Amino acid sequence: MHKDTIKTIAIGLLPVLLSIIGYLFQESMTLKSKISTLEQKMSILVDLDNQIIPSPNNSIERLKLKEEMLQKNVELDKRLSIIEHHVFKMLGNKH
Repeated sequence: MHKDTIKTIAIGLLPVLLSIIGYLFQESMTLKSKISTLEQKMSILVDLDNQIIPSPNNSIERLKLKEEMLQKNVELDKRLSIIEHHVFKMLGNKH
């Protein structure tokens, strides 16, 4: 009787096990598809040497940022020159 119960439970669980296997297979195929898509996108973004390939939008934004930084650098250099001038003028008057 004990063997019959185990056999009945095993037969009853067979559809559940098959559906779990089917679900896992389907999810593995979905993951394989997603990985394939990611690899395709990565080939657009990264070259064979793993260097980032700049997109036109990124290049434009980097150029704007570089220009802005250069302007700020020039402005800071001017301010520093003015401050140095006043400091040297003050030191020259005290000696």
